[in-house]
Amino acid sequence: MTSKNRHLIAAATLALGLGISAVAAPSVNAAEPTGLRANSTRTFASYQDAVPGVAPSDADATAVYLDPSGQVIPRTDATDATTEAALACTPVSGRDNPHRSSTGVAVSGHGWWDKGSCSNNRANVYNCLYEWYTDNTWRQKTCSPVKELAPGGGSSNRTTARRDCDNTVYTSWRNHMDVDVIGEADTAEWPYNQANVYCRIN
Repeated sequence: MTSKNRHLIAAATLALGLGISAVAAPSVNAAEPTGLRANSTRTFASYQDAVPGVAPSDADATAVYLDPSGQVIPRTDATDATTEAALACTPVSGRDNPHRSSTGVAVSGHGWWDKGSCSNNRANVYNCLYEWYTDNTWRQKTCSPVKELAPGGGSSNRTTARRDCDNTVYTSWRNHMDVDVIGEADTAEWPYNQANVYCRIN
């Protein structure tokens, strides 16, 4: 696991440890994170004026991830991933599309894993839900607890991230997944599934 993924787990664990199931969008008086829109050729809203919405199909190349405190989460560098792949096993990171929960008006996502090229049969697994904002940021709204799981998935062998909706306006969500195989070096993929859901958190 790289330091980038440790940062993500730390952010998720901190939020859960403080009893925070989700963090509201940063204050409108907050300064825009450095480099937020520096590489974009499309006109997006300012950080202060951004609201949740439906992500345009061409936004991903310049999209930025923000943690619960509004700080930029570095995306995994392709060179780092290539270097690690030669030295580590690659687990399969299972995840579903973000979706409306079957219990209540909430957005939900699940995570699980399979061994892939790894040998060990236990891993620390968690998943996080991100909502798209019109400044082209994906903002972390909630994460599952980190769970030690056997491979294979199933309703009793997965993680669950869930957050109640403020309303049912159509909005883009991503469900990102992280797997850390116990006792074995593994690559740092941070894959996601994206879907538009009738759930918005303002």
